[in-house]
Amino acid sequence: MPVQNDAPTGIGLWDEWGLWGSAANKLAAVAANDGDTSVIYAASGGRGVYETFTFPFLGGIGDPVNAASITAITRHYAHGAGHNYYVFFNRVAEAVIGVDADFGPTVEAGGGGYVTCTTSAAGANLAAAAVNSQHSLGFHGAGGPSNKAEFWVTQVYRTVDYGFGSAGSADPFTHLVASIVGAFIGSGLLLREMPRVSAFMKQRAGKWLRPDEYETAWRAWREQKFLVAA
Repeated sequence: MPVQNDAPTGIGLWDEWGLWGSAANKLAAVAANDGDTSVIYAASGGRGVYETFTFPFLGGIGDPVNAASITAITRHYAHGAGHNYYVFFNRVAEAVIGVDADFGPTVEAGGGGYVTCTTSAAGANLAAAAVNSQHSLGFHGAGGPSNKAEFWVTQVYRTVDYGFGSAGSADPFTHLVASIVGAFIGSGLLLREMPRVSAFMKQRAGKWLRPDEYETAWRAWREQKFLVAA
């Protein structure tokens, strides 16, 4: 089965972490493990600080997926005063009840080096729609304005182990079409719109459909439309 590692492609609901270093933006900062060269950071003296990412859409895949996880290469730069903790949220719309793990005990404190923090999805979070949803880093720190705690993150990525299709539509072509179209088009796709979709795909993704592929692609997308993330 394919195993895919994806860097974030966009900023989601929350955008509260800072940017430091040579990267042009936060997405570039977390695209590679380059240590302190470029990072995003969260500093807190008593409140939660959150950063949410979107990832490439995976369409035409089995539901649920075989395995999925979010990984952040993290440095606990300053401990501050009092308790602080670092969390991942899966499916940001359910953030209050969707905390995957508390990473405070696994991250070296007091100016330590980088460690790999991974949360693995389980249960409902293995659903294709959950995997395609937004995912967040969260940090809470105590200490007040004069003694903040701080986390640095130099890389974030999603790992998904999946199969192709469901309900008999198991083929890589379905996956390719649903992933490309699903990234740009909603679920209400009509067959007569496929030429426009093909042109749009060529412009945005460098891939397009031949006229003899329109109906096959449209049926593949209709079968997978329920995988579009909210």
